[in-house]
Amino acid sequence: MDSATPRQPNPGERDLLERFARMEISLADLCRNLQGMLSVEFGLYQRRLTSHFLAAEPGIRIEKQHVQNALDRRRAGQISERDLSDWAAMLQLNDAYDWEGLDEEEIAQSLNELSVDWLLQNPKLESDR
Repeated sequence: MDSATPRQPNPGERDLLERFARMEISLADLCRNLQGMLSVEFGLYQRRLTSHFLAAEPGIRIEKQHVQNALDRRRAGQISERDLSDWAAMLQLNDAYDWEGLDEEEIAQSLNELSVDWLLQNPKLESDR
């Protein structure tokens, strides 16, 4: 992946990033489809995103509705707590996503809480403290 030249996401790649934000595809599907341009290492103690994309212009807009949709899917059992946490972390780490505006602080706080909730609740982490 180190040989990829940084560039804007093309329309197909942008569509994949948008679909991920709407939780229409999984993180694994996103990474598989963007192989060579995007990879993640989301472990128990560290989360790392490597991207060869330049920040999307315009940014892929994240609204409160995206967060609510993710929470609804979790409550319905459609995704795991880990999926929710990884989704939030991906939105935070990836420059393609943008939530600036009136609800920016609320969205940022929600994403931060969701991204760490699974880590804090993981029993392995508790036993290692």
